[in-house]
Amino acid sequence: MANRKKQEYYRNNKKKRLEYQRKYYNSKKEEIAKKRERERAEDPEWQEKQRVYNRAYYIRNKERIMEKRKEKKGQEINRS
Repeated sequence: MANRKKQEYYRNNKKKRLEYQRKYYNSKKEEIAKKRERERAEDPEWQEKQRVYNRAYYIRNKERIMEKRKEKKGQEINRS
């Protein structure tokens, strides 16, 4: 069960949270890119491992992912 108070807090502070995340990403963008390059250089099979992980995650969470997509699609239609 979702905590309503927590959901309300996140909904009310969404704009601030997104601003903070955007600032953080922009300030760390180069570090993140370098880390990714380093990981790929150190492990030539990184891309295949990532693909396997992503596939397994999708299979485990397919129903939840599809529900979220359906909700999002419904919201987009209602906004038009």
